[in-house]
Amino acid sequence: MPRSKSNKSYPSQDLPEPRVNLRELAEHLGLSVATVSLVMNRSPAAKSIPQQTQARVRAAARELNYRPNAMARMLRQQRSFTVGVIVPEISEGYAALVLSGIEDHLLQEGYFYFVVSHRHRNDLIEEYPRLLQQRAVEGLILVDTRCLAGIAVPVVAVSGHKHLPGVTNISLNHSKAARLALDHLKKLGHCNIAFIKGQAFSSDTEIRWKAVRNVAQELRLTEPA
Repeated sequence: MPRSKSNKSYPSQDLPEPRVNLRELAEHLGLSVATVSLVMNRSPAAKSIPQQTQARVRAAARELNYRPNAMARMLRQQRSFTVGVIVPEISEGYAALVLSGIEDHLLQEGYFYFVVSHRHRNDLIEEYPRLLQQRAVEGLILVDTRCLAGIAVPVVAVSGHKHLPGVTNISLNHSKAARLALDHLKKLGHCNIAFIKGQAFSSDTEIRWKAVRNVAQELRLTEPA
C-alpha cells in the first residue's frame, strides 16, 4: 500500500538569518556611515552623538540583524580592543564585585575582555599572563593577584603592593579605613574589639592587620584579638 504524502512543510534549520552591512544600516536610518560606525563600535567619539540617536541606531541594528565585523575592525586599526582580567576565584565575593565594575567600564568603552581564575596556583599565576598576551590583549587587570615582572602590556593591579615598571597599583588606604572603623566603635563605647583577618594568600591581609593594630594603639584600645 503506498504511503500517503504529507502536505506539512517545515522551515529549514540551516538557513542563516539575513544580515545587513554597515552602509545598508546607515541608509535605513538616514544617517552617515561614520555616525553609525562610531555608535556600533562604541568609540569614545560617540559621546558627542545624542543618546536618542545612539539608542535608535542600536535598535535598528538589532531589528536588521546587523553585527559589526570585529576582525575587520581589529585589522584596520591594528588593535584587539581586548583586556585580560586575572582573578583568584570568579565566585569569590570581593573579586566578583570588582569584576562587575571592570565589566561595566570596559563595555562602556567598547572593549571585550577575557577572565581567568588561577585559584592561587602558582603555575597558573605565571602562565595566564603569557597565554592572554598570545591572544593579543592590550592590557591586563590583576585582581588580588601577584604581579610578575616581564609582562609586555600595561598592567593594573587591584590590591597590588609590589612596585614594578609599567604596573599601576590600585590599593586601599587601610590606615584611614581602620581609623574610621575603630574610631566609630570607640565613640559607641566599645574598647575590646575582635578583628577577623583575611586568608594568608590575600595581598591585603597583612597590611590591613598592621593598620588595624597601629590605629588601635593610637586610640589606646585593647589590642585586637
